[in-house]
Amino acid sequence: MSPLARRRLAFLLLGGLAFLLTEFGRFVYRPWAYAHEIRDYGLADSVGNLGGIVVQIFAVLIVAGQTRRRSFVWSGVVALGYVLYEFLQPYLPRGTFDWKDVLATAIGWAIAMPLLVLVWRLLPDREPTSGAQEIGERST
Repeated sequence: MSPLARRRLAFLLLGGLAFLLTEFGRFVYRPWAYAHEIRDYGLADSVGNLGGIVVQIFAVLIVAGQTRRRSFVWSGVVALGYVLYEFLQPYLPRGTFDWKDVLATAIGWAIAMPLLVLVWRLLPDREPTSGAQEIGERST
């Protein structure tokens, strides 16, 4: 399997895990927190943005993250898009602006970045070669 295919698989797995955690937060944690009147400083309200940005970043990177630089640029573009959408919500039908969602997006992006760095460290562009392979390649 090529390094690109392995990175895409890693992005798929991270995005899938983030999706499951986000949906757990939305459909299990949020109702539980509301029912028990838990004061979580807005986490229950913003869990969709917090996890959703991580899901979206890795979903986009499956397609667009062929290089290290491009993957970091695309992650910033996706996060910026989330924030711009939040600022545009008052002008959309039934949209409401919420600073907690902007903060949750920034925190979610901050969580995704170390994961992205980890993927690139574990799965670099080129596969490591042994010294014998390098010598053999030079002599042919």
